Amino acid sequence: MKHFLTETRVPTTKDQAWLFLSDAKALTGMTTFPKVQTSGDTRTYAGNTIQLKVGLPPIYVKWDSIIPMVGRDVFVDVGVKVPFPFSVWCHTHRVEERVDGVYMVDDLIYKSYLPKWFVDLFILGPMFRQRKQAILHHFSK
Repeated sequence: MKHFLTETRVPTTKDQAWLFLSDAKALTGMTTFPKVQTSGDTRTYAGNTIQLKVGLPPIYVKWDSIIPMVGRDVFVDVGVKVPFPFSVWCHTHRVEERVDGVYMVDDLIYKSYLPKWFVDLFILGPMFRQRKQAILHHFSK
């Protein structure tokens, strides 16, 4: 298994950060690479399946994740149907209040058909850097 961790300090309250993070609809606005479309119930609660289509228009592939656990300011999504290059996806989302501010933490365990350095450098790194900018823009309005 491979590990990827990223944190974003957000200029808002812990409650507002959680409210934003706990609905997958936020993905459609904050992710442009790859482009994300949601369908069905996008709320974060234990047992829900989040249905996504990801890709670059006009080519999209299905991505289904189940939410097995939701706790106080944390939830986990586990990929049931994930696109190439992934074969396993387990993503823990947390909102943490620290001395220096509120942080959104993405802690990802994954398996891929490509080497970790490639996935981190060309897929996850750019995706989460772009998401970070979108999140900061959202909370600076």
